[in-house]
Amino acid sequence: MARLNSVKMTYAINRTGEIVSIDNVDNGLECNCICIDCNGQLEAKQGAKNQWHFSHHKDNDAINCQWSGESELHIKVKEYLDRYKRLTVPIGFTNPTSLDIQFDEIQLEKSLRPTKRIPDVTGYCAGEKILIEVKVTHEVDQQKRIDYKKVNVSVIELDFSDFTFIDTRIIDQEIDLYFRNPICNWLTVAPVGDIASQFQEHERAVTKELIVNNQNLLREAGAMVDYINSYRRRYEMSKSRIKDASERLEEVKNQIHHAKSERNEIIHSAAGLFNSTLDQLQRDHAVRLTAEFNENHRLLNAELNEINVVIKSKKDELAQIQHIIDQQDNKVNEIRKAEKQLNIEKNNFHQRELDWNKAAKANAVIKRHFMRLEPELRGMCRKGGIPWPFEGTLMEELSPSKDNAQ
Repeated sequence: MARLNSVKMTYAINRTGEIVSIDNVDNGLECNCICIDCNGQLEAKQGAKNQWHFSHHKDNDAINCQWSGESELHIKVKEYLDRYKRLTVPIGFTNPTSLDIQFDEIQLEKSLRPTKRIPDVTGYCAGEKILIEVKVTHEVDQQKRIDYKKVNVSVIELDFSDFTFIDTRIIDQEIDLYFRNPICNWLTVAPVGDIASQFQEHERAVTKELIVNNQNLLREAGAMVDYINSYRRRYEMSKSRIKDASERLEEVKNQIHHAKSERNEIIHSAAGLFNSTLDQLQRDHAVRLTAEFNENHRLLNAELNEINVVIKSKKDELAQIQHIIDQQDNKVNEIRKAEKQLNIEKNNFHQRELDWNKAAKANAVIKRHFMRLEPELRGMCRKGGIPWPFEGTLMEELSPSKDNAQ
């Protein structure tokens, strides 16, 4: 908003005391106008090149004057509201909707009794009074809000803190563009009237919707818990099957080790027998040695053939065992994939649980809001002589149990 410092003055007070635009006066000192802020004499600058504007005739007046671009913007906004008498306002504090108000009457700078406060604009719509404050650099202070609330009047603040414009003069088109989607919020809302009724109806609907959404989230969370428990049981069963497969695999490994040991013992025994026979042959004569050697050689070949048969059988068993091991590895991989999917679904459930917790916190905030609001509403009803419209408390009125009972 630093550009406000460069805004030129386009409004002044004429000799009859009215606020006039630079477009509706004579040029130079013939305008007969004074400054809105310091009452210093002004000169109308209506040249062919620069934007038309007022300037102080005396430099001393310009130095001491407190007029700013914020004053210009206030006047522009008030002029727009007085001319078109319309405003789009939010309805509700939670997920607000929009309401287009067409005022029957607009009054500027009218004192609000008995507070002696002077709002920027006072509008009347169907007999209901709505005060309008314009915020540029300073918002309505806390004491002023309290004074407005004491007299039970609806007050809305238009936020122009981020208002932007192109040149050194604020034009009507820029103001009109802002009012197509104004940034505003309610400072106070009267306890009775059309605005109050629409606020109450909106908040009631939003609260009921939040309650329904919370119930749906609870049901979804319960279903998710059942789903996770089902996967947990399947996971435990898979762990048990893996354990059994591991035990069977260990048993097969032991059998392979035992078979290898037996084979080595047979080979070692055959070698010992051969060496023993050879020693015996050395002590006997050559003929007997040759005959016994031939016989032992025949026997040894027979034993070796048997050993080869046993080795071949063991190789076949090892091939079958390797096939079983490969099958078990495939099952282990499938179980790991299932475990990975289970972790993903577990994370998804955790996220849903976080979303549910957020919704629960939001519900708690709404409950506290209504518990804090109910004493004020009851006090307003008593002050206005209006009976309490509900059979019980505000929370009982909005509770799901009452809706079900109805």
